[in-house]
Amino acid sequence: MLVIAAQCASMPTLSRLEEAARDLHAVLTDASLGECVTRTGEYSSLVVSDSLEPEDVHRAVREAVRRAREDKAVLVLALLGHGFTTPQQTDLYFMVAGSSTGSPLSAVDVGQLLAVAVDESGVEGVIALIDTCYSAGGMPDAGRIAGGVRSGQTRLSVLTAAAADQPARGMRLTRALVAILREGLTGAGAKVRVDALLTSGLRERIAGQVVGRFEYDNDPFAQEDLWLARNVCFATGTTGGVIGKVGRQALEQAVTMWQAGKSLPTPLTRSVLEDLYAFVRQPEAAGTGDRNWHDRVTQLVAALLVCARIVPLLDNTLASVMSTDLLREARRLSGLPPEAEGSELLRDLVEYAAVRAPRGGEHPLKAPTRFVGALAHLSGSGTVVEELRKWAVDHGVIAEFNDAVTGFERKRRQDGLRLVVSLAGALTDWPEEVDAWLVGTGERLPPYERFPCGTADRTGTGRAIGAALTWARSLLTAPQRLENVDVAAPAHLLASWRPEETPIDRRWLGVHHDVVVRWSGRMDPDEENSEMNDAARKALSRMTDCSAAPVEWIDSSVLGDRQTLEQELMTGRYDTVVGLDHHPDDLQDTLEQLLPYAPIILWPGHNDTPDRNWLRLLVRRHWRGLPRDLAPAYRERWAKEHAGCVMCLGDVRAVWHDEAWLEFCRPFEQRVVTGPEEEL
Repeated sequence: MLVIAAQCASMPTLSRLEEAARDLHAVLTDASLGECVTRTGEYSSLVVSDSLEPEDVHRAVREAVRRAREDKAVLVLALLGHGFTTPQQTDLYFMVAGSSTGSPLSAVDVGQLLAVAVDESGVEGVIALIDTCYSAGGMPDAGRIAGGVRSGQTRLSVLTAAAADQPARGMRLTRALVAILREGLTGAGAKVRVDALLTSGLRERIAGQVVGRFEYDNDPFAQEDLWLARNVCFATGTTGGVIGKVGRQALEQAVTMWQAGKSLPTPLTRSVLEDLYAFVRQPEAAGTGDRNWHDRVTQLVAALLVCARIVPLLDNTLASVMSTDLLREARRLSGLPPEAEGSELLRDLVEYAAVRAPRGGEHPLKAPTRFVGALAHLSGSGTVVEELRKWAVDHGVIAEFNDAVTGFERKRRQDGLRLVVSLAGALTDWPEEVDAWLVGTGERLPPYERFPCGTADRTGTGRAIGAALTWARSLLTAPQRLENVDVAAPAHLLASWRPEETPIDRRWLGVHHDVVVRWSGRMDPDEENSEMNDAARKALSRMTDCSAAPVEWIDSSVLGDRQTLEQELMTGRYDTVVGLDHHPDDLQDTLEQLLPYAPIILWPGHNDTPDRNWLRLLVRRHWRGLPRDLAPAYRERWAKEHAGCVMCLGDVRAVWHDEAWLEFCRPFEQRVVTGPEEEL
């Protein structure tokens, strides 16, 4: 490995440079974490200097590459300090003592440096950390790698501190990375890699600059994947054997309560569990200790034996579709709480369902069977369903399995049925009429109708929405129910109106309907909308790689400079999720500026938010359930128990455009949606 930290005489002194470099080196060479080899002497693995020349950097890298080649090892390379890009290009140059931004020859071409290092035969791969300004410009040219002496059969992972047009400050990337490696990364498994999970974790910790990554993997003969460090979370949370942390904790507690002083062996292998199960079923075992806890131990061991068999079965059966997102969606669908997720995601979810979710009076395997059914349903494969159905037959839970799969399919169809109500005609105040579509009926073009408001005010709009609901229900057949309503409105109404609180007959709209708020501007048959919605689709696609909340938070200082904000919007800075950490006085103007760029916008529903960081934590905690969890949160907010609540999910407002909504908007872009009195 090699960490190079360089000061530059023509640039401000980096006060945290040496500390950050030494901390990073310490973590990466820690035998329990990075396991990198420390080198001292002329070619040390840590170089911190204010007198380096470009050739010093090249010489140090050449030596590090040579060592990696001889050891047939992965090279970890970190460049910390100042960087610059030329006016007409984004190529990054790493600055040393005598570098100046007007002379590329006085600095080190980072992309070229990495391309040469990764092309060296015998090097198993390169992991690079670039903590400089404009560091995304250090991404090497993939074409150059592919055309090298190895014909591209190599591997490279690059982690960057900022976008190619963005400064990086305070060695934030290095400091955040060191903190994560020391604390561990939940969900990363046994090792931390330069992947979407690490990038998301860093972005949560770093504000004001965009952490990025580059991955190149074209080596079919690699013995193992590129990893940066061992994961402390995993190392302290795993138990060995066939049982994970959740199962072992539950079993240890039950055994202790049954017979004080007894302990479990490590690791808990299948043979150990089978021996324990045989022992607790003997008459003499039942007669010792607390009888209730004896029964609990018996039940737990039986359940954990099932878990030990089902986890590898699921791994094999779902190999082609298994992913973190699939497991988390199955967790949500089957009703398991977020805390069921652990460092060994599949095993922890299965064990949680088996040992903590069962309710009295139901089959002890009902909860894990429901989770297995959710995985079968989400796989979309009839072959997978049949394979897992065989498992259900073998364990006597075929009825529970079939009930789960059938129920999930019914819910999928139900969730796809939505009433879309558009208030696009409200140009300055309230509309004179609303448009409505019933989506999810299976028809090529959804049924459409227009409803007059009677009076162009809040009350008249409520009457029109009520008429649209009645119309939509008249088109349904049993057992269909209309539960989902999308309300699309202009920015001035989004800033001042809560659609779910619209009176419909005797109740608010959101009492019996899940309301999602959209911006009607994405439905306009305008030439620019096609490009705007296509950009949103691409942004949402990139966002699926994020395990954490990919929110770019905006404070009052950013909103205070609208010209700079507009430039950042136009260059793609805020193109996924934007969070306002406060309720701006000019919310309408803010939304009008942001909505054409960001498909998702979040903000607090009132001005008296006690702590702006609290909103960020709230969104992070509930991210995986949004926007689905907003509707029940709003209903809870209406209850008297909400009085005195400092801040909860019901206080978060959102305008949400997901893939399904953008698909609904696609015909408007192509101008093929027709109403009864118009033809577009």
